[in-house]
Amino acid sequence: MRAIAATLLAMGVLAAASTVAASTLSVAPIRVELSPKERTAVLTVRNQEDAPVVVQVRPAAWSQHDGQDQLDDSHDLLVTPPIFTVPPRGVQVLRIALLREPDAARELPYRLVLNEIPPATPPETTGLRVALRITLPVFVSPRAHAAADLAWSHHWLPDGTLDVEAQNRGTAHLQIFDFDVQRDRAAKAELHTEQSHYLLPGTAAHWQLRPGSSLAHGSPIVVRGHSDAGDFTVTSSPGAP
Repeated sequence: MRAIAATLLAMGVLAAASTVAASTLSVAPIRVELSPKERTAVLTVRNQEDAPVVVQVRPAAWSQHDGQDQLDDSHDLLVTPPIFTVPPRGVQVLRIALLREPDAARELPYRLVLNEIPPATPPETTGLRVALRITLPVFVSPRAHAAADLAWSHHWLPDGTLDVEAQNRGTAHLQIFDFDVQRDRAAKAELHTEQSHYLLPGTAAHWQLRPGSSLAHGSPIVVRGHSDAGDFTVTSSPGAP
């Protein structure tokens, strides 16, 4: 079972505090998948600290607008317990249940938002304690088969940057982990990016890259990469800005 360890550092407030502390939690699995047949799931939260950690969890409907994630309160999922204390070096089990019917044809995306509730700071404390926040994706598959369907295109910005776009025209998400850009399928990789993106159904993602001189403007390019659905190799057509 894969686990995610999350540690939050207050990079922007170091000048205002003499010390910064942050809790460390691990959560497994890192993604919850529900379906018409499997409407419940279990998460394990592990405290790697020597002090107890109080955590509040809430489900949120997940959408994407203009390339940005949006999380809205949702009552479609039930999470128990909604607030809990993980003992030092201890474990808490969470149970997630789907309260609504799955969609007939389209995957439903949600996120679980886990927020640490920091303890009260003693008056004599001069440091700043930063609360931890973790969000985990939850996908509810529909009653019918669902799959992502990406259409790739690219165009050149006035400063010479290559803008690569992927549009998800399918009925399920796809997570792009990384990809290379090549002149053609036989050429070596010109560019590489590890900017990971989730593409929910009906959304698009952009990657802006600084290319080498051998990529011709107005010509197709080959995108070869990795996703949570497997490896892919596609040809991207030049499009309008």
